[in-house]
Amino acid sequence: MRPLYIDGSPGCRVVLDDPALRVMVPDKADQLFPLSRISRVVCNGVVDWSMSALLACADAGVYLIFLEKNGEVRARWLGRGSTRQSLTQRLVDLLARADGLQRYENWYLSMEKLAARSFARRMGIKDWREVSINDLQRQLTLSLSDEGRYKANLLQGLLHSELLNWLPECGFSHDDDALLSGELDLAKDLSKLLLWDCYPSLLSGSEGNNTKALGAVAILFEQRTDRFYLLFRSTISKLHQFLLSVC
Repeated sequence: MRPLYIDGSPGCRVVLDDPALRVMVPDKADQLFPLSRISRVVCNGVVDWSMSALLACADAGVYLIFLEKNGEVRARWLGRGSTRQSLTQRLVDLLARADGLQRYENWYLSMEKLAARSFARRMGIKDWREVSINDLQRQLTLSLSDEGRYKANLLQGLLHSELLNWLPECGFSHDDDALLSGELDLAKDLSKLLLWDCYPSLLSGSEGNNTKALGAVAILFEQRTDRFYLLFRSTISKLHQFLLSVC
């Protein structure tokens, strides 16, 4: 299965043509994408979905991510999930504690520090072991071009959509009410951590073709997928160890 990327435009519409999705764009031939071959759908820009197409994706377990014009995640549509797994239960148990959310946030900050220091070391910053995350974020804000920031937003959105596929493989059930309460968004948090690995390329301009098209950025993302997955598994291992220590 492969992801489906839709670069929306006025008049773009997705309907169900069972057992496939039909993507219709004015003045272009319709395209059919069998649901059995789609892992997830990422929509950028104006895309009008029929309810039957949305429900078919939900029944097939296909996740949908909707991006803002600037590339940030606007909304997501989650398909059917598996039964609750042990890691989900441990995280739910942690959040049920009075200090649970604060403990999770402390863990996340420690992981963010590791990711930021790795970025600083790769950029040749002398005091990379001591530099603060806030200082690094300010430098990024000043150094990234408008196009670089846009691509960073898009890459984070693509990471978010991929993580919705990877997390259930590691024992996290995406449809647990406790994990969709607004207190915690694990996919979003992990996407922000993994994005630090992209900043050196975005700053150096080695991210390739100078275009804001979703398809071009998706190609960049696909080229780094194996590395993202290794970083993801390492991070999940650390989260697992953390949950075992507190629950």
